[in-house]
Amino acid sequence: MVINIRMQRIHDDLETTADGMEQLARGLAGHAVYLQHSVHAGDAVEVRARVSGLTDSINKLRAVANSIELR
Repeated sequence: MVINIRMQRIHDDLETTADGMEQLARGLAGHAVYLQHSVHAGDAVEVRARVSGLTDSINKLRAVANSIELR
């Protein structure tokens, strides 16, 4: 029973972290749009690359969370 509670907490922490990273990625994506339409258009490419990396990490976190068996 204690193991299930611990695993549930780990699962929840992974999901919470992924949610926070998702908010960050959305904010950065918005910033990339702003940059694209400003004098700093070249920086938008780098920001979009960061968003892509964050999205990959988010997907990996969610995959780990989903792999945890909760009974």
